[in-house]
Amino acid sequence: MILQWLPVIVALTGQATPPPTAPPTLLPPATAAVQSPRPVPKTYNETADAKTLIEAAVHAANTDDIRALVVWGANENERCAAFDKARTSRDLYNAFADEYKAAYVDVGKADKNLEIAKAYGVKLEADALPALTILDQKGKVIANLSSRALAASEGPGFDSKKLAAFLTEHQAPQPNATAQFEEGLKQAKSQGKTLFIWFSAPW
Repeated sequence: MILQWLPVIVALTGQATPPPTAPPTLLPPATAAVQSPRPVPKTYNETADAKTLIEAAVHAANTDDIRALVVWGANENERCAAFDKARTSRDLYNAFADEYKAAYVDVGKADKNLEIAKAYGVKLEADALPALTILDQKGKVIANLSSRALAASEGPGFDSKKLAAFLTEHQAPQPNATAQFEEGLKQAKSQGKTLFIWFSAPW
């Protein structure tokens, strides 16, 4: 009985029956922005100043008491790409990463940065890139080597063991911890101070 009077009661109270709800409008899914892959960074910065690169490597080498390695090469050179692959091999992990600060100097087709290379005793040849120069912590030349000497005996590419041997031969000598301790102890005594000893590792 009450149900049949419901519309009237609603009308008397001033409340209108709510209109039917429209179905929600379905929007097309947003199209995801297509991101182009990031370009692979080039080994040799073609616009960098060669002197600045070398000076930065020498400064970093001096800080860590290791050597600086200048790699004279080019991005479009196949031999340089093969060398880049060889230097990341397991044989070179310690010899390369822990003992050297590298500077990759772009020389184009052996026609760029010639005077700077000459100042380090390097004669650039397009078919013998990359050329390698090892510098001590003060920027003095320790060794120069043409990549021809590191070529693999069979097939293309480089012999990573030959390269490891070359880098190991010319890496910085291990510091004399005993001499450093005695010098520090002597200085502390002369100044009436306490000697603080810091044990660390290069990795």
